[in-house]
Amino acid sequence: MKFLLNVYLDAVDPDAPAVPHRVRAADDEEFAATVARSGELVDAHVFADPSTNTVVRSRDGALLVSDGPYVGATYATSCYVLGCEDLARAVELAASHPATRLHAVEIRPLMSAAGWEM
Repeated sequence: MKFLLNVYLDAVDPDAPAVPHRVRAADDEEFAATVARSGELVDAHVFADPSTNTVVRSRDGALLVSDGPYVGATYATSCYVLGCEDLARAVELAASHPATRLHAVEIRPLMSAAGWEM
């Protein structure tokens, strides 16, 4: 099965380091190397700083495009596609990511065009 792991940080968490992007990048590099060694890494991406985002909305037929971070208390920092035997293994891998100590790692099963890979 394939799973998407989305890594999130809480922008307003007082216990989270203040924008430690280089630290997060090192954490992501270490995590990616670990899951690559296990043979379960399909793909991975670290996102640019949220200030570089472009947000697109459509309201009443009007296209609204704005620069800067999406307004919210949390933001995604990276994502991974893993090929794991089952959800339990995906949880085990996600639990080893340092972001679980600061905020959260979300796991989503991925579907192919034919449907669930179950």
